[in-house]
Amino acid sequence: MPMRFCLATICLALIPLLTSGQDAVESADCQDKPPGYEATCGYVSLPLDYDAPSAGSVAVYFTRIHSAGEQKQADPLVYLVGGPGSSGSHLLQTSFRKYLSAFAGERDIIIIDQRGTGLSIPALYCGEVLYRLDEILQSRHADHADLLLSILKDCHQRLTGSGLRLEAFHSENNARDIVNVLLALGYERWNLVGVSYGSRLALAIMRDHPQYLRSVILDSVYPPQADIYIDSYYHGERALQVLFEACAASEYCNARYPDLAAVFYRLYERLNRTPLIAPHWSQRFNTLNIEISGYRLYDWVFSWLYEVDSIQRIPQLIFDLDRGHTQEAVRIGAAYEATMTSLSLGMHYTVQCQEEYGASVYRDYASMLAAHPHLSGYLYYPVEGAVALPRLCAIWQAEARPPSANQAVESDVPALLLSGNFDPITPPVYADMAGETLKTAYNVVLPHVGHGVLRSDRCAVDIALEFINAPLDEPNRDCISETRPIAFH
Repeated sequence: MPMRFCLATICLALIPLLTSGQDAVESADCQDKPPGYEATCGYVSLPLDYDAPSAGSVAVYFTRIHSAGEQKQADPLVYLVGGPGSSGSHLLQTSFRKYLSAFAGERDIIIIDQRGTGLSIPALYCGEVLYRLDEILQSRHADHADLLLSILKDCHQRLTGSGLRLEAFHSENNARDIVNVLLALGYERWNLVGVSYGSRLALAIMRDHPQYLRSVILDSVYPPQADIYIDSYYHGERALQVLFEACAASEYCNARYPDLAAVFYRLYERLNRTPLIAPHWSQRFNTLNIEISGYRLYDWVFSWLYEVDSIQRIPQLIFDLDRGHTQEAVRIGAAYEATMTSLSLGMHYTVQCQEEYGASVYRDYASMLAAHPHLSGYLYYPVEGAVALPRLCAIWQAEARPPSANQAVESDVPALLLSGNFDPITPPVYADMAGETLKTAYNVVLPHVGHGVLRSDRCAVDIALEFINAPLDEPNRDCISETRPIAFH
């Protein structure tokens, strides 16, 4: 690590912890814990800016789920959630039930709310989005991005008006926090499991603090050298083709939803010419009138490709909309859009504008549109689309991080890389990209899942368990051949 991180007689490369071990931990009530397990929770106070320790502090919240096993290992499993901006504590129950519990027999499970998220202080949530969610859901496609930009501008003004230094919220400081929390809890080495952005954070820890790592599981790999803001258009189209091919290969799906690709793209064009206006009742807002344009449909289908449960329903939902039946598609689509309120959007855009948007001054949208001309109008729709993104990051006043933040990570820490074939945002090619510079990397693709592989397939959990028990040995992948194709509804 460069010498610029050394302050007086303390060098963070050698001694990341700026406080004194267990004395740095302030106990707190656990807001949530899995039933049947003992858990302890608390805060660790750490510098807001490690290069300027006098600039203030953040309090990072953790949950430690104690292993009940008789053969407990000294090295815990540390769970890093994605986003950026998701909360480990908010996702605790679901993640533990679906896969983290499989590791709890031999290891403590440590779940950390990354700076700016969850119960950590300060948290960079945009309540403005929650308060105006009804407007967002009822926005017309021509006004959708402008409305969100206006709401996010209000959020940014509130956050910065309170004196917050948003520029200190980035992956490098986030990685230091993770290390400091674990050292404060008395651990000397640990294993990481990072999902989506959590995998990018795990790669940052592999780069900056490898001496503490025994093994790393990268689930839905997001390598720092990737340019997700141009890649997502290509990857979305690739995932759609995987869906269409899977439906065509399924006797049931092909019979019930023939020519799915043609139906989808025809519907996409028709809804852009003449959107449907669909009523949607919610407990909070009563009845809303939601416009379904082709752009909104594309956005919904992109998000539905994340989860196996929703992938199973995509053909049915497309055909329903083609016949003018809107109820189920709107219910599921509106629920997806509402999930933005659970994300720390202040943290999300602070990280993305510093590290992802600012990493490249040129993105070849012309070539992308030459390959996918039907997406020309879609560039204007999402708030992180090609047209609105520069305006968003200008509002956020974020300067690009140093080039090292976007360079490939070289490491000899053993790593298991997990990808889902249906994943529209972090596809298998991203795992290939990350694995090129990792000395010991096992790349595994699960053919019938989307984003978040461990939560989606027990085979992936079994492979991960074998890997974490013997990180230097190639894990057995035989269970992949026994996984079942998507069962379409």
